[in-house]
Amino acid sequence: MKNKIAVFMAMAMFAPSAFAVEISPYVGLGIVVDKAGTSAKRVAVDATKFATSGDMASAFQANAGDDMDFDMAFAGEITAGVKIDNVRAELEVALRSASEDDYEVYAGNLPIEPLTVPAEIETSTSVRHNSYLANVWYDFELSNSNWTPYIGAGVGFGVYHQKATVEIDIDEEMVMAQLIPTLDQMGPAGQVMMAQMQQKLASVEGEMEVANDTLYRFEWQVGLGATYNFNEDWALDIGYRFNSSTVADEFVYAHEIKLGARYTF
Repeated sequence: MKNKIAVFMAMAMFAPSAFAVEISPYVGLGIVVDKAGTSAKRVAVDATKFATSGDMASAFQANAGDDMDFDMAFAGEITAGVKIDNVRAELEVALRSASEDDYEVYAGNLPIEPLTVPAEIETSTSVRHNSYLANVWYDFELSNSNWTPYIGAGVGFGVYHQKATVEIDIDEEMVMAQLIPTLDQMGPAGQVMMAQMQQKLASVEGEMEVANDTLYRFEWQVGLGATYNFNEDWALDIGYRFNSSTVADEFVYAHEIKLGARYTF
């Protein structure tokens, strides 16, 4: 009986160490350099449709132009998680953006009766993209080193607010300069025609919105990186992320380089 009690006490003493795990909560902040891309195309212009309908909006065809090329952008992220031995489970909120500014999609003539008017049309696209993700990372502990490589992935959802505009530029002064000599000879009727032409030009020229919507979509990412541990509390996080989703049936993605700081409690 005494032997059984001794064995039980020994198991009770050593069991906690056998199953002990190190659990450490942490928070982090990061700055991200973001290069986004998409399978979607730029807006295209079909001047023949404008000539047929007289409605400039009908001349624009969404997702029918050249490949889009978003500018480099900065993003910010906040993370909070818990490290259990070599595994980190965290929640991430990231604020991203992408834009393609003032890209020419048309340079040619628009039929505005009674003339064919030279015009230039530029498009501008902006996307605000907020991510809400649950990530799991695995840390590769290195002996006698302050560096800790890691790899992992995350899933969640993204909120995409996208807006696209076109800017139609017509050299109105040049057009009217060509018309004035002819219209002056027509007397009052010419003055009426001049006023009508100015109204037509004003109705076509300027900025027009071709898309403005907000979409909620499933989102995922994979990544890798390394942290440099200054001490038990503070660490520098350098990493790469590939973030992706499908928005309006188009593949969207971002290559991201992250620089962050993490505090472990």
